[in-house]
Amino acid sequence: MGESMKSVARMLSPLGGLFLLGACATPPSGDPNDLSWDPLEPYNRPVHETNVELDAQVIGPVARAYGNTVPQVARNGIRNVRDNWKLPGEIIQYGLQGNGLRVAQSTTRFAVNTLLGLGGVLDIAKDMGLPYRETGFDETFYQWGIPDGGYLVMPVFGPGTQRDWTAWALDQFADPTYYVLSGPVVNGLLVVSGLDIVNDRYELDPIVDQLLHNSADSYTATRVSYLQNKRARLSEGEGNSDLDMLEDVYANQ
Repeated sequence: MGESMKSVARMLSPLGGLFLLGACATPPSGDPNDLSWDPLEPYNRPVHETNVELDAQVIGPVARAYGNTVPQVARNGIRNVRDNWKLPGEIIQYGLQGNGLRVAQSTTRFAVNTLLGLGGVLDIAKDMGLPYRETGFDETFYQWGIPDGGYLVMPVFGPGTQRDWTAWALDQFADPTYYVLSGPVVNGLLVVSGLDIVNDRYELDPIVDQLLHNSADSYTATRVSYLQNKRARLSEGEGNSDLDMLEDVYANQ
């Protein structure tokens, strides 16, 4: 594991258990989809406001500069590399979910794009009927029946639930690429991942502006949009593709 990932691991190790304990909580109504339940709102709102200001002053301008400077073909290649090298960890997750079909599809996709797609720069597998579908411990926990816990806004990283953030931390530990690849390659993949998140922010500029900067109550608008899309994705296998990207911008690596 690269030194940068070791630092992340040391930082997150005490947090995973805390978030997982919080994820055991359920709304008093007993309805896990109760959008009115927000026990962490007093903590969340000040963090959200700081994140909104950070987006206005730093993240948004950087994303627009990146998107207006880097050609789309290059940005697509960066996304393909990121998606490809997340697959080994996601194959493990599909196994934990008991989804043998997804294990086979993701394994084939990884082999094809790694060997024939220049390490993942080209998405050849998509044209073979094997599109990318992201998963992680969040979906695994959902399949196991672990409740969301409260909605939790993290500084810089943005919205999630206590279960989501536990899953995110564990995704970092469980990704085999960090243990198999050399340090420089891992660091390169971390840079690629960061650039793709910046690209997501660029492509979602109108939606982010509407949610964060033009809503009468941007906290509630973001919370409801995030939770509704996440629950649709987990229960039905699909959500709003733009809002899925929004999860990547503020709640994924």
